[in-house]
Amino acid sequence: MNLPVLIPSFLKIISALAVTVGVMIVAAYLFKKFVKKGEGEINGRELIKILSAKYLGPKSSIMLVNVLGNIMVIGVSSSNISLLTEIVDSESLEQLKDIQGRKGKRVSFSDYLKRLSKGSRFDS
Repeated sequence: MNLPVLIPSFLKIISALAVTVGVMIVAAYLFKKFVKKGEGEINGRELIKILSAKYLGPKSSIMLVNVLGNIMVIGVSSSNISLLTEIVDSESLEQLKDIQGRKGKRVSFSDYLKRLSKGSRFDS
């Protein structure tokens, strides 16, 4: 076997492989950027938003979904999706907005204990 003849061939194969993988990575990036852009949005506003999900078991859950400002509770299983109820009660909607407003705010453990000792709760 002639080793000096194999080295240029090996380098050609490696460089061709690197170019092919590079083109695939660029194509995947462009596909993600342009195809997924604006999916589920109109004028930069989300049309459907999952507010909360509680998984009950394998392939089944209950979800709280906002669709164009309407709040719905839906049941999701492996075979179907069903509307359980729609929340229209203004008191429940206000409570939901309050919970969403507090979502990003973390409460320290000491604050939680102080609130409990005073007899008030965070989730009420």
